[in-house]
Amino acid sequence: MTLRDLLRPDLDDLEDYVPVKPYDVLAAELGVPVERLVKLDANENLYGPLPAVRAAAAAADLHIYPDPGQTRLRAAIADYVQVDPAQVVAGAGADDLIDIIIRLVDPPAVVVPTPAFGMYRFLAKVAGATPIEIRRRPNFDLDVVAIRHAVQETGARLVFLTHPNNPTGNPLQIAELEALLSLDAIVVVDEAYIEFGGRTVVPLIRHHPNLVVLRTFSKWAALAGLRVGYSVSSPELAAEMMRIKQPYNVNVAAEAAALAALEHRAEIAKTIAAIVAERERMTRLVAGLGWLEPLPSVANFVLFAVHGRPAREIAASLRQRGILVRYYDRPDLAGHLRISAGRPADTDALVTALQELS
Repeated sequence: MTLRDLLRPDLDDLEDYVPVKPYDVLAAELGVPVERLVKLDANENLYGPLPAVRAAAAAADLHIYPDPGQTRLRAAIADYVQVDPAQVVAGAGADDLIDIIIRLVDPPAVVVPTPAFGMYRFLAKVAGATPIEIRRRPNFDLDVVAIRHAVQETGARLVFLTHPNNPTGNPLQIAELEALLSLDAIVVVDEAYIEFGGRTVVPLIRHHPNLVVLRTFSKWAALAGLRVGYSVSSPELAAEMMRIKQPYNVNVAAEAAALAALEHRAEIAKTIAAIVAERERMTRLVAGLGWLEPLPSVANFVLFAVHGRPAREIAASLRQRGILVRYYDRPDLAGHLRISAGRPADTDALVTALQELS
């Protein structure tokens, strides 16, 4: 018997999730100083956390286990979202909550409108569920009829939606969501980018107990490296999620930073406004080159259709210059680049490089 014989055979065809790399690794690969990198490939908040948030994380009691009940964190999040603390579950990033939900529902299949965040498919497959991908319409709106048919025909009890969608940036239409909430399925709406635009769907939970909303501190609060996110749902569903989560799934530094971010959210709102303004400026300047067409976005990134040249080659040429953007090697996105909104200097470097490639 070999080691392979002892492992799950259904993971042989698992499509790896392609993560982005941190500054130091990328700098070493490209042979450029870290300070010269323009990192616009991961939708990170390049302004970084507030000093008060950094200080809170640094002051955490690292020798003490976290609170398994997440009492303070759930209460603070509930105040922020305007729900009851019993509706909130925190996790090690939204990815942790995605995994918890899939394991809780244990569906035979998971329906995902694509293109979408790759972790839905990846974690579904790891959990033994079949990912059913439903192609979005040409304008990247949902094909509600196709999604309904997929749920009914496969017995899928779980649907993942993103609002605004990643990587396309367009918001979810409330009428689309309400049509899908009539299905016999848990509908998860990932609002990782909601602070940058769009209207939250959290109020719909009151009338739709099969709705779960995911949020994260990674983007708006610049805490991607600490991995802290949360879900909002009915109290009944939240209680079941709390039962099966790992007891200490949010570390003490992440909890302290998240609490501080919520306390200082008025100050962070100024950074969010700066990012939104830079998104609009970047869109205008890049579109002005004439060969990159922006899609409307209410997130902290923009998806551009590349005309007249291969998008893959543009991404590679930018990379050689130390400018990182996201290229997706898949048919429905092959002619596109996703570019995060950074700081003014990041936009200037991007536009200069694109002008050189024109």
